[in-house]
Amino acid sequence: MARTSVFMTDKTWPDLDIEKDIFAASGLDIDLALSEGGMPEKICREGKDCDILMVLFTPMGRRHLDMFSRCRALIRMGIGTNSVDLDFAGKKGIQVANVPDYCQEEVADHTLALFLELTRKVGVLNRDVRKGHWEMSIADPVPRLRNLTFGLWGCGGIGRLAGRRAAAFGMRVVGHDPFLPAETFEAHGIARRTDLDSFLAEADVVSLHAPLTPATENMVNEKTLGRMKPSAYLLNSSRGKLIDEEALYAALKNGSIAGAGLDVLREEPPAGVHRFCEFENCIITPHAAWNSTEAIPELRIKAAEEVVRFLKTGRVKNLVNKDALAF
Repeated sequence: MARTSVFMTDKTWPDLDIEKDIFAASGLDIDLALSEGGMPEKICREGKDCDILMVLFTPMGRRHLDMFSRCRALIRMGIGTNSVDLDFAGKKGIQVANVPDYCQEEVADHTLALFLELTRKVGVLNRDVRKGHWEMSIADPVPRLRNLTFGLWGCGGIGRLAGRRAAAFGMRVVGHDPFLPAETFEAHGIARRTDLDSFLAEADVVSLHAPLTPATENMVNEKTLGRMKPSAYLLNSSRGKLIDEEALYAALKNGSIAGAGLDVLREEPPAGVHRFCEFENCIITPHAAWNSTEAIPELRIKAAEEVVRFLKTGRVKNLVNKDALAF
């Protein structure tokens, strides 16, 4: 069997021991190369003759993919695939896979952490005590969490885990996801809401758990924000472009929602201090929800296993561009 060339585009880990061990154990003849780094075009030229791509941060638009003449599979080392031109990859015969089932627990935990900070204001109180004060009222108003309605806009794996955590606090969990059957909601104890306007009007918390697609971009906008309660909170640990930031800024400024907890922004990192930081009721973290000591090796293992699976079977497991491929 001919030696297979695998090219990793992003110089992120201190070594490639995890990937090399998995490749060695497979019994396959795999040559793994790591990019020297630089601008996307430079990285793509460096790996242009590879058979398989492993991609973390480097964008793979049409002009980037067009540089690869032999590539048969692209493993996106993460959940989101909006940085890859899936249609063009399919036209070139490149199977694209992601790693959809890593860091789900972490993102669900972080989502609830954002919500707890917005409502319980532990950080606000801690900072005030460190200044020598002892005044609990600076956190007011503090809602009782039990019996609040936690709304999942998107009820995939991470959304369901976030719902389970919300339910543990005594909150009612409702969900809106037109792509899932009623049985999925029932199996996970989520009250299904098919009408978006009614869902938004009912929820005390609207938590976004959707992929970024042309259909979901700006799904939170002036209209949908206007359907929410003035006492409701918005959470986003999915993708920044799900939110029209002009509309959210206006909603925070005029008080038409109670606050927002964001782990993602439209532009990452922002150019300087983001203007949302002027609002005390808006919390921003730097796309950190996925991070844990366990999540990074889990991602690397599953991505490397996907490479081995493709080489042994000719198919990736988590195929995301099936419609664009010939088979």
